[in-house]
Amino acid sequence: SSLTKSRFYYEETDGGYLLTEFNARKNDVVLEVGPVFDEEGNPEADKAVVAVNKFAVCCNEYTDVILIGKDVREIPNTAFYSCSSLRAVIVDPENPCYRSGVLYRLENGVEKELILYPAHNDLYRAMLALGEPEPQNADAALIFMQKADRLEKARESWLKAQKDKYPAEGDYDLSAEEIEAYRAALRYEILPDVTKIGELAAAECETLFEVMLPDGVTEVGSMAFFKCVNLRRFNIPDTTETIGSDAFSYCGKVGDIFVPAAVTEIGHHAFFGCDGIDEMRMGCSEDSAPQTGESWLPRHRNVFLRDVPVVYNCERGDG
Repeated sequence: SSLTKSRFYYEETDGGYLLTEFNARKNDVVLEVGPVFDEEGNPEADKAVVAVNKFAVCCNEYTDVILIGKDVREIPNTAFYSCSSLRAVIVDPENPCYRSGVLYRLENGVEKELILYPAHNDLYRAMLALGEPEPQNADAALIFMQKADRLEKARESWLKAQKDKYPAEGDYDLSAEEIEAYRAALRYEILPDVTKIGELAAAECETLFEVMLPDGVTEVGSMAFFKCVNLRRFNIPDTTETIGSDAFSYCGKVGDIFVPAAVTEIGHHAFFGCDGIDEMRMGCSEDSAPQTGESWLPRHRNVFLRDVPVVYNCERGDG
């Protein structure tokens, strides 16, 4: 049915237009969210997108780069969910609400919430490290993605080796500079002023192997790292108070989890499917344990599927 639909759907809203739905075609490698496009794909004069609807661009398997215009003021966390080819969200430098590459929401010019870690942002960041300039318009983004496609094929065997055993050695016909850039890009350090990891922020990202959350994070949203199947290591900062439902579920290669004493709420299935965990280490005492939802613990994969034990009064460095 999508073949009979228009590519863009808009509604008028305060100050401009709301992008309500985008139906990608195979050649929609770059999506511009800023201009209002007509049926032929031409921008309409004096019309600008100021907001994006929930799930407006979700389940898009074709688009590699999304360009956000300077007038866009509202992007819900679910707007770009499950865009399986997405490498970067690039925001106009004049936009006061969002910051690009990895999408952040700003408060007074400071990154405060991680909105979206694109599924293949590692390759995008590796290319920047190798000297490619960040594209600022649709034409430059197309050229950038053509180069990215070539690099992706060149590193295919290397990345497969990392997924099997991380870190895997060997050059795989790559230069030392390329290996350094690719390996560094599998690890992401969230910007230091962030206080919230948004709902679905890095969900189903297969190229995120390590993530470092900064001190100051108070909330990890629901499904924030859901099914990050190659994630080996993450930290939950001592400032964290809330861990949402399915926040880290099905991160099966994680080997250790420490939950700080400040955490007061853990949602249902928060760590379900983290099969590499032998015990859940808690910084709090049993008397001050957080409120927890159903099936929040990992389970031993045996015939009884029993929850892993919870160990209280732990130190972060015990594991």
